[in-house]
Amino acid sequence: MTVLRPLLLLSIALLTLSWTPNTNDFFSLYYQIINDNIKNERYEANIDLIQELKAKSGYQELDCYHKGKLLHKIGVSHYMLLQDDEAVTFYEEVAFNVWKDCPEVPISEMANTLYNLGVSYQYLNNWEPAKKYIDQSLQIIESLRDYPLLDLADKYYGIGNFYSLLNDYFRSQLYYSKALNIYEVLDDTESWRFILLNELIAMDINFKEFHKAKKSIEDALAIYDTYPNEIDPINLAKVYLNAGTTHLELKEYTNARLMANNALELLDELTEPFYYSIGLELVAMIQTEEGKLKEAENNMYRALNLRKALYLKGESQHAIAAAYENLCDILIRQGALARADQHLSHAFDMLLPHDDFDANHLPIIQTSRARDDEQLIRLMELKTKIFEAKYQNSQNVGFLDASLNVQHKIDSIVKRGLLSFQFQQSKLEFLEIRIAHYAKAIKDALRLYDLTNDVFYLNEAYEFSSKTKALVLQQELNRINALSTNTDKETVLEEQALREHMNGQQASLFEADEADKDSILQEYLIAQNRLDAFLQKVEQNQPEYYNQRYKFLKVPTLEETRQRIPKDLAVVEFFVAKDSIYSFWITKTQFFAKTAPFDDAVQDAIDTFVSQCNSPLQSISPAASQLLFEKTLQEGLQELNGNIDRLSIIPDGPLHTVSFEALSNGNNFVINDYAVSYAYAAALLNQENEMGQKPQWEYVGFGAEYSQQLNEKLKTSKRFFGDELLGQLTMSRQEIEDAAAIFKGVTFVNEEASLSNFFSHASKAKIIHLSLHGLVDFDDPYRSAVIFDDSEEVYLLSPQDLYKNRLNAELVLLSACHSASGKIYQGEGVQGMSKAFLLGGAQNILSSLWNATETSSLLLTNSFLKNIKTGEATDIALQKAKLNYLETATPSQQHPYYWANFIILGEVDSIYPKENSLYLWMGIGVLVLGFIFFLLFRNQMIFK
Repeated sequence: MTVLRPLLLLSIALLTLSWTPNTNDFFSLYYQIINDNIKNERYEANIDLIQELKAKSGYQELDCYHKGKLLHKIGVSHYMLLQDDEAVTFYEEVAFNVWKDCPEVPISEMANTLYNLGVSYQYLNNWEPAKKYIDQSLQIIESLRDYPLLDLADKYYGIGNFYSLLNDYFRSQLYYSKALNIYEVLDDTESWRFILLNELIAMDINFKEFHKAKKSIEDALAIYDTYPNEIDPINLAKVYLNAGTTHLELKEYTNARLMANNALELLDELTEPFYYSIGLELVAMIQTEEGKLKEAENNMYRALNLRKALYLKGESQHAIAAAYENLCDILIRQGALARADQHLSHAFDMLLPHDDFDANHLPIIQTSRARDDEQLIRLMELKTKIFEAKYQNSQNVGFLDASLNVQHKIDSIVKRGLLSFQFQQSKLEFLEIRIAHYAKAIKDALRLYDLTNDVFYLNEAYEFSSKTKALVLQQELNRINALSTNTDKETVLEEQALREHMNGQQASLFEADEADKDSILQEYLIAQNRLDAFLQKVEQNQPEYYNQRYKFLKVPTLEETRQRIPKDLAVVEFFVAKDSIYSFWITKTQFFAKTAPFDDAVQDAIDTFVSQCNSPLQSISPAASQLLFEKTLQEGLQELNGNIDRLSIIPDGPLHTVSFEALSNGNNFVINDYAVSYAYAAALLNQENEMGQKPQWEYVGFGAEYSQQLNEKLKTSKRFFGDELLGQLTMSRQEIEDAAAIFKGVTFVNEEASLSNFFSHASKAKIIHLSLHGLVDFDDPYRSAVIFDDSEEVYLLSPQDLYKNRLNAELVLLSACHSASGKIYQGEGVQGMSKAFLLGGAQNILSSLWNATETSSLLLTNSFLKNIKTGEATDIALQKAKLNYLETATPSQQHPYYWANFIILGEVDSIYPKENSLYLWMGIGVLVLGFIFFLLFRNQMIFK
């Protein structure tokens, strides 16, 4: 999408900074002239005029307020001429010099100047000061009770645009929603609502949320059908163009062509050449997908020539870069590689006019300053396609190697973008849509390995896979550790208070009635900005915190991973691409990769198997189970050496829903032959507990039966996310009391199983056991919760609660229903309570993929903890517990529903020393003491 210089971002300033009475004649005259010049697009005249005015005595005699107003208008003029450096100079002169100690300046005008300063920094690709000044401006504006609502909505709309350009889908949505809420309550705002809906459509397209985009298209066209005279034809054409793009991405070519034609009928090539060029571009891309490459090429050249003419008139060169990009794609498909490469170089030059390039005319990423990293990535991908085509023509593997180097550059751009976000949700949304780049890199690296047999490329493939695993989780752990180890106590407490307030506002937003949502959303955005500003201040003032938080998250090398794992364990890391399942197998002595097709049959097998595991009324399909086993484990297990009997699985995508222990090899369950554990990433295996605090209790357990009113309470608070009702847990007391007897621990039952008791005891426990219900929100992970006894007013433990109340537990048992479930992000995995406990400081999590019976849960958790106490590793302890259950259960109770729900997530080591090892050392100690006594007795005999 081409970025245009938006007049809207400055429209508020132009309105609020209009001429005011009680000024001298000099100011009134020249202020009017400057405004007229802006209105008539004579921006250069203003720049010449200000130099003349500064030499006049009348200018020198102006007070600080009116002098600043004139300078502000010159900043506007520079902005409209795309002279952002000069615009920043004038805005900073106004804000920090002329108006710094000027009592006459209305605070609203200072806010507008800060806002425009931020926008100008935005167009210089200097995002941090841009965010800083835009947020400062908004804080001022939101504090003004008499600020016009329409102007406020426009501000929210502009800030939504800003965060959309930053690829911050989460925050952009929030500000667009805020603007839309205001437009909907004001009269005569249909055109603004229509424009904003188009922005939402464009944003959803950028983030590949095409079905959401279709919903906004329907809403926008409904407004047009109701108020046709209120909608500018140009804005209607924009919606048609975005609608055409949406249908194109969904491969609905007939509808895409209809929308493109509708747009072109509204547009005139002479009066609206830019938007007409977009229409031609859309038609060309539809023709490309239909295989009409020559017609597509002709239309793209027409679009390119229109944009070149606009560029000569001062329009942005990025539109030309987009035309070259699409033309390059068409030429690659035609096989015209030399012309494609030439046009791609032109695209890079237009997108990065001041950058340095390497020998292949690719930018040096460390110094590049692209305004749109997404477009930069797309251009990089076209370069990989050119190298790929050149390899196909020549069979020269050097082209594949060059393509892989491009993928490394793309990885650097993605990581650079990821570090620009403060909030988890923003990072997750950003990373989700970029996983496809890594799939291509893995495929290329494995192909090079097959062609060359050079293990270097096998390592490259594994590294690209590992780079996607739990990157956001690791960054959050970095942030938490950096805050706790590199800042003073007051800073930690202030950050916790700000984050707690923001999380509280977010929770209130989800639970609020429609009438209250608008005001709560405003409070939530304010809380976000305050936390953001605070963290930026900490980063500036405390460099140790900055270095720790943003330290390079290096994927552990193969040797480092091998050092972390025991000799009887294999790490199996999956990467699920669009059409392939890649698995990387690592043991102390082996390293290899396997590739299997991922098609509709495999996805159907996953859906069938998971559904059947979740219900004891459904028999497990041998075909589905064995197909999954064949596509994920069979070949790898056959290649493993004979001493491996433990698997640490790092799932990906839909594989997160699969209980691998319950898969069948045709004869047995996997659990019969292997102990299975799970991890988010190889980098998180066998991590030390950094808190280092000695526990006060070996075991702390919580169990509750709950009141009869629980379901009604959850519905009232809008926290019930499923159709099923939560029943009473009648065996909860027995489960935790039996467990407590193993460790001589403490228990909290029913009314004592309160959230307050959890907060006061959990941080001092080695093992935490929650025999409680859980809630899973598959749309918003931060609304998932563990339900404590509901006799107190506050009884839901949220992920945010765990982030501020750090744990030191080596093991947490969540026998709550679906505690291992949640929203799945590609690469990052399940975002639910299990991840929340890991972020909260726990080392190992026993959680549940689905809600099984209380009886089987009681048997399994009791047997598991007994094995833990004897010194078994967590995965072996769970394997033995499950095998013991299967040996004693009736045939009807051997269905995976009853036992395969529990999975162990985290470390692959023991929590307690082996009992036989303890006895051995005790025996050795006795022998040593006996020998000492013998020597003493012998010496005494000699002395006699």
